[in-house]
Amino acid sequence: MTTLEMKEKRAAAQKKMEELLNGAKKESRALNADETAEFESLKEEVRMWTDRIDQLEDFLSKQKPQKKTSRKFSYVQAIRSLVENREFEAPEAEVSKVGARSSVRTGEGRSLFIPMEKRAALQATLAEQGIEDVATDLLDLVTPLENELIAARAGATFLAGLQGNIDIPFYTGTTAGWAGEVEAAADGSGKFKKKTLSPKRITGYVDLSRQLLIQSNDSIEAYIQSSLVEAVRQTLEGTMFSADDAADNKPAGLLNGVVAQTAAPTYGLLVDAETVLYKNNFRSLNWVGAYDALGILKKTEKVAGQPVYLYEGGLIDGRPVYGSNNVASKGLILGDFSELTIGQWGGIEVTVDPYTQALNGTVRLIVNAYFDYFVRRGYDKKGDGIVPFEKIILK
Repeated sequence: MTTLEMKEKRAAAQKKMEELLNGAKKESRALNADETAEFESLKEEVRMWTDRIDQLEDFLSKQKPQKKTSRKFSYVQAIRSLVENREFEAPEAEVSKVGARSSVRTGEGRSLFIPMEKRAALQATLAEQGIEDVATDLLDLVTPLENELIAARAGATFLAGLQGNIDIPFYTGTTAGWAGEVEAAADGSGKFKKKTLSPKRITGYVDLSRQLLIQSNDSIEAYIQSSLVEAVRQTLEGTMFSADDAADNKPAGLLNGVVAQTAAPTYGLLVDAETVLYKNNFRSLNWVGAYDALGILKKTEKVAGQPVYLYEGGLIDGRPVYGSNNVASKGLILGDFSELTIGQWGGIEVTVDPYTQALNGTVRLIVNAYFDYFVRRGYDKKGDGIVPFEKIILK
């Protein structure tokens, strides 16, 4: 067991101790007998891991240092290793090892597993070169992905690092009313419901030239990372904003079942959509639209004969607008995107195919990742009755 793994176990025990103390403090009481016993057991576990860590670190510090190197994880180095069918070097091996722990494996052969979340530096040991400290920065892919997702920018909740199916409960709300002095109160209780996020596979590919892989600098590393993130983003949002039906391996698109308008768009149509959501107490509203829909609105006057248009200055009726080619053609979505939850499992698995595009001098990276999403309150008008989105497909 590595020092890092021991420290993670010690930190987990310390966290449980804090939770016990905070729980009792919140209730303004002392620990009960069972909690006291558990607290003492955790304290002993922390002491044990501390002793083991001290012993291992003392042993390592006494080893005669030999050749010592330090470098960051490199996409280029990892891809070269896969193309040349050789073992990963220390930084790439350590990153892939951590990424594989939480990934949903597809079993497509030897792959690189890239963790999504940012983690602390790791220590790697190379027996054949003596004890060697290799500082490895695990890459943060969640942040750039979240920043690029139109839905997240519009307010959607992004849950990363999930394991297994996730049930998310929500409450439909409580009502109250007037009553006489001795009159019984009416039942105003709401209902608890839940929806489930389950991992669904997203797969895509990125082609890189072999000449590009000869290079080795920060800009190339950033380009490869952005390409992987973009491959996942395009697939995820391509489904999310589509009119596709749900299937076992993917959720339904937000525009699923929406019938195209038969009349030209009007200012009244847009205001009516806003009014429906206001009446259901949704306030944080944003527009997401296909570029062809936004183009129509840019050319449509609010009032005939007056040069004021439905979409001007990046706003529709004073509300922010996010455009995307992934929205179904002529589609517009107005809604409270905080009701949309996007879940992500594990890291990104990258499998290298050096053969398919060999004649073109390129290497294909096959990307696998696992996501799901749902709308908490309602998804369609047959659901919970309160729907946080009004969806339009223009004529």
